[in-house]
Amino acid sequence: MMKHFPGIFLLLFATIFLTGCREEKGNDSTLRIAIASNLQYAVDSLVAKFEKDHEITCEVIPGSSGKLFAQIREGAPFDLFLSADMEYPESLFEEGRTLQKPEVFAYGSLVLWTGRQDIKPSMEILTSDSVRHIAMANPRIAPFGRAAQETLVFYGQEEQVRDKLVYGESVAQANQFIQSGSAELGFTSLSIVMSPSQREHGRWIRIDTDAYHPLPHGAVLLKTGKQVKPGATQFYEYLFSRDGKKVLKNFGYSVHE
Repeated sequence: MMKHFPGIFLLLFATIFLTGCREEKGNDSTLRIAIASNLQYAVDSLVAKFEKDHEITCEVIPGSSGKLFAQIREGAPFDLFLSADMEYPESLFEEGRTLQKPEVFAYGSLVLWTGRQDIKPSMEILTSDSVRHIAMANPRIAPFGRAAQETLVFYGQEEQVRDKLVYGESVAQANQFIQSGSAELGFTSLSIVMSPSQREHGRWIRIDTDAYHPLPHGAVLLKTGKQVKPGATQFYEYLFSRDGKKVLKNFGYSVHE
């Protein structure tokens, strides 16, 4: 029996080696798209059609724009970066980490959202005793958090509600606070409340655009140290295409026609 062990060992080694190669090749061909978390629902819709039409597998990595920016600078192997502002992708371009200058593909809108039916959202209610917690994304790393902070300053409420503020790392985490009831209200993206899964959940109002700086969303192709994947360029072009813009508009984004 012992004389068969070397052959079995070699066969097992070859199997592991070939499997590892296949997995590495598969991972290498997967398109990795880092996105600001407010884009999650819209990009999921874009990716579903893109994968079907191009037979390319996409991995979507959501997070705050600032955190993703830091990960890219540390060498995260993302192929595209879709940010909720232009500052982060422009910084990457200036550092030579992108293949071209970033372009604006959409503009986001800020809303005040509550998951409770007994609350009518308004800026005025934020200072009332009935509201104990107000959720928002961290303004240091999330553009929608900065917009929320600017809104509170615009309405002269920043000091009055300071102790009520509950910060999420991103819009997605702020949404969780609102949905769970941990915060009576919170600031989030119009694209979230217009998504099919959230459209019937809670109540919301759109924040006057005079209250915060515009939220241009920038897209950029990243240098990964390897040859650019054909799928990366194709997805980038799809984002700016008529079909891509239609999807974005359906989720409440403003786009250039």
